[in-house]
Formats: sequence, structure tokens, C-alpha cells
Amino acid sequence: MRKPIIIAAILVFLCLSLAVAQVHEPPLPANLKIRPPAAGVSPRLSQLSGVWEGSWDFKFPPGGGGQKLFPMDITGRGLKIAIVAINPPRVKAIYSYGGSTDKPGKWFRVRNASVSGDNIVLTWGKPGEKRTLTLRPSGTPTTANATLELESTAKVLKATLRKK
Repeated sequence: MRKPIIIAAILVFLCLSLAVAQVHEPPLPANLKIRPPAAGVSPRLSQLSGVWEGSWDFKFPPGGGGQKLFPMDITGRGLKIAIVAINPPRVKAIYSYGGSTDKPGKWFRVRNASVSGDNIVLTWGKPGEKRTLTLRPSGTPTTANATLELESTAKVLKATLRKK
């Protein structure tokens, strides 16, 4: 008689744990509109126009401690980058990261976004915590490569993103 009660209690605990830890998709503004790239923009750079999604390729070091290296808004959650308009040297972009039930994801407009060759460079954050994301065409129109450098650490995160 005790075994079924114990098994039921474990199943209830697991279900509740999964519900609390459920990861939510990165949000984007409901009225998001992607504008075609300006006239004269190279075909490779034009490929970056649109919404890109994926997640940072990061593995926590053995024994934990990943939080000391990177905040949770960039690790362990999905990301979306919306390249809304490309009009060199400027770019309009939105960065979004996923969340969980207890800490929802967020999106924000990246105010410092520009073109560098066929790449797009987004920079944000306070002094000492600055983040620089570089989005590069991969050679196929449906994938792009991204790197994220944090001013506070020498580590670089990488991601292969797919076009939504």
C-alpha cells in the first residue's frame, strides 16, 4: 500500500518541478515589422534581415559556477534577434531572450547597432558589463552565425541561428 503512495508523490513532485522550470520562448513585440534592406545593400548583408532564433552554445564548467561567468539572460535560454531595418551604416534591431515561469523573458531595442562589412554588430550594457554581439551570414540564407563577447570576461559565446 505504501509503494503506490510513494510513487504517486514522486510523480506529483516531478510534474510540479517541470511546470515551475518550464522554459518560455523569447518574446517579440506583437507589432513587429521587418523592412526590406535599403537599396545598394549587399546580398550577403541583406540575408541578415528578418528574425533569427536559436540558443547560445554554452556548457557550464564541471562542478557548476556558470553563473559567475555569464548571467542567466544569455545562458540556458533561447534567443531571438530581429533585424528590423538595414540602412548602412545603421541597423534597427531587437534582442530577445527566453525565460521561465518564475522569471519571464524580455526583449529590448538595441540602440547601438551598426553594419561592419557584411556583419551586423549590436552593443549594449553598462560600462564594465558591455556586451557585443556580432551576427554574420553563414553562406546559406536560412542560417547565420553569432558571437557574444562580454566586457567582464574573456569567454566568447557562439550560436548558429536559423531564420524564422
